Amino acid sequence: MKAAWSKVEESYPHITPIGCAAHALNLLLKDIMALKTMDTLYKRAKEMVRYVKGHQVIAAIYLTKQSEKNKSTTLKLPSNTCWGGVVIMFDSRLEEKGSLQEMAISQSADMDSPIKRILLDDVFWERVVSSLKLLKPIAVAIARIEGDNAILFDVQTLLADVREEIRTALPTSLLLQAEETAVLKYIKKCEDFCLKPIHAAAYMLDPKYAGKSILSGAEINKAYGVITTVSHHLGLDEGKVLGSLATYTSKQGLWDGDAIWQSCQYISSATWWKGLCGSEALSHVASIILQIPPPSGAPERNWSLFGKTHTKARNRLPNTRVEKLVAIRANLRLFESDNEPSSTKLESDSEDEALESDVQEVDIEEVQGEDMEA
Repeated sequence: MKAAWSKVEESYPHITPIGCAAHALNLLLKDIMALKTMDTLYKRAKEMVRYVKGHQVIAAIYLTKQSEKNKSTTLKLPSNTCWGGVVIMFDSRLEEKGSLQEMAISQSADMDSPIKRILLDDVFWERVVSSLKLLKPIAVAIARIEGDNAILFDVQTLLADVREEIRTALPTSLLLQAEETAVLKYIKKCEDFCLKPIHAAAYMLDPKYAGKSILSGAEINKAYGVITTVSHHLGLDEGKVLGSLATYTSKQGLWDGDAIWQSCQYISSATWWKGLCGSEALSHVASIILQIPPPSGAPERNWSLFGKTHTKARNRLPNTRVEKLVAIRANLRLFESDNEPSSTKLESDSEDEALESDVQEVDIEEVQGEDMEA
């Protein structure tokens, strides 16, 4: 992929290949968990959960202790590919620490002594707490960057927050000195993979961060280069665009006033540029850069929508009709709150296989004719 990136950048200077930020943060978690101290803790935590879940009597005692405390948290194990699950696993251990220790102390719990020692070991729980201080900032960043509302400039701020929080937590962690050095190296590796000049340009052009720059002089200079290259590709006057940028950063002209800056808190940054600053030469460049998604998660989620629309029962739909149905479904979801049941359920969502035999196939030419009328 990186070799392909180099070829693309060489042939098309206005295109900036970027890696998936969520994937890079997952790899950062994986690298940290591979450290000996973290790996030992991880294996002990997994061993404990598997033991409790694998013994019916022990599991029943654990559930009894939970019900006495009016809790229903389950003991979770992370997947092999999503390392953010490690944080969920450790969190669930801490939340159920009391129930687990009472289960271990119970006379009716015939437990292996190594597992019992782990549950009653204060050093184990101390390591879990200190590990969470290192891992949770990364998990929070992954959750935010994977959302549909994530924007390119988020990468710059999230990585800066992750770096600062981990550096603050390292002195009180239980990692060895060599492991602490390795963690800092992994963070730098993640930043080198994720951050490109276009991220700096997106940060600079976002009105929410105006006057709060965390960029270095070199990063600002590279951001100017990105804005100039995009302007050239769009056929805009590069000097006029940079002049507009100077007015924007100095908050003069159109941007001389508090109201316009306050408005950016209520609309997206791209809409702010197109709707309120459309008369400026910089507007077109800024609105394009600020709409670039940072991870590949949002596009990948479209696969399931297409899969539920173009099914065996609807396999003669032309591409144009499928795209229209997916667009309608995706946009209707924007009007639903997260806690409401979906009202955009398509007939192809049904898991009843009998539906397929009842669906009458429509001649593809007829469907295409309907598309043309639409």
